[in-house]
Amino acid sequence: MKFTINQIDLLKALQKISGVVPAKSTTPILENFLLDLDEKKLKITGTDLEVSMTTQVEVTEAEESGAIAIPARVISEMIRSLPDIPIHFESDENHRVKIKTDQGLYQIAGVSKESFPEIPKLAEDRIIEIDNNKLNRMFSKTIFAVSSDELRPALMGVFMQILSDEFRMVSTDGHRLSKIVDKSFHCEEPPIRIIIPPKAIQIALRNLEDEGTTKLIINENGLSFNFDQTILFTRLVEGQYPDYERVIPRDNDKSLGIDRNLLMACVKRVSLFSSALTHQIRFSLSDNKLIVLSEDIDIGGEAREELSVDYHGENMEIGYNAQYIMDILKHIDSDEVLFSLKNQVSATLLTPSKQEDEESLVMLIMPIKLSS
Repeated sequence: MKFTINQIDLLKALQKISGVVPAKSTTPILENFLLDLDEKKLKITGTDLEVSMTTQVEVTEAEESGAIAIPARVISEMIRSLPDIPIHFESDENHRVKIKTDQGLYQIAGVSKESFPEIPKLAEDRIIEIDNNKLNRMFSKTIFAVSSDELRPALMGVFMQILSDEFRMVSTDGHRLSKIVDKSFHCEEPPIRIIIPPKAIQIALRNLEDEGTTKLIINENGLSFNFDQTILFTRLVEGQYPDYERVIPRDNDKSLGIDRNLLMACVKRVSLFSSALTHQIRFSLSDNKLIVLSEDIDIGGEAREELSVDYHGENMEIGYNAQYIMDILKHIDSDEVLFSLKNQVSATLLTPSKQEDEESLVMLIMPIKLSS
């Protein structure tokens, strides 16, 4: 294999793929990029066997086609440290790779293409095109609530539902839940229900353009995102996603309206004095008044702030994990947030005061038992 490529073009391609490649693996070949040159098109591939990614870049000069796997970390750092100059790659039959620039010569041992895992290819039987901005928004509003509990593997991903007249995403870790629905979506395909692992979503978010659409190819083997010159493949999370609608309360009869930024700042300050183990804060509600309190008996610290709110229900005290409250507030766009409550042991719903057009965004948080 022999070719010449500009440093900036190669660096951009490597940076796209680097998020897939594991830093350390019990299967050393996975710590490599696969470079595959066909005429003037250079394909670069990385995989951890669960998530795979291939991107294509054009070389300035192609002398000899071929393929070889080379260590990802070394090559990425080396290319990043170079200025934007032409770089010449050459590999021999012993899989030695020479990298030449005007400034020097670098050599590294490669591995044959045959040793690199084959990337799955999906039959294009289920194809959905999604607007990039919509896909970005829906992933961003749900990924934060994905569970990391390996004992509940079905919760370790974002649940995506494509229905005839709705596009939904849901995530939950048992303590909080996020559900976003695009009501403007229409699809003639049979319903699709899949669970997407968070690593694939994080990589997809980095590759979504501001404009245009992304083609999703879906079947029982996995999900493929087809970007402009890049394809991202992921295996799906196995298991049955729980019936999330059952945990979303329908009879919360108390409403609290409050400025989102004001509450975020208050919770951030007060939580500094909460227990490092539970992060518990206490909401004490009375007519048009919210008192936020915390206490850490281990260090003898406590905090109390009072806020004016829109609330006319009965007096109530309810405990929350401050980190979960902060996470939810960060993902609500409106200036005002609405809390729908029932009592101190039932789930609380949080929604923006004004929903986006043709959209429904609902967050849920479970209260925690108040310490005496």
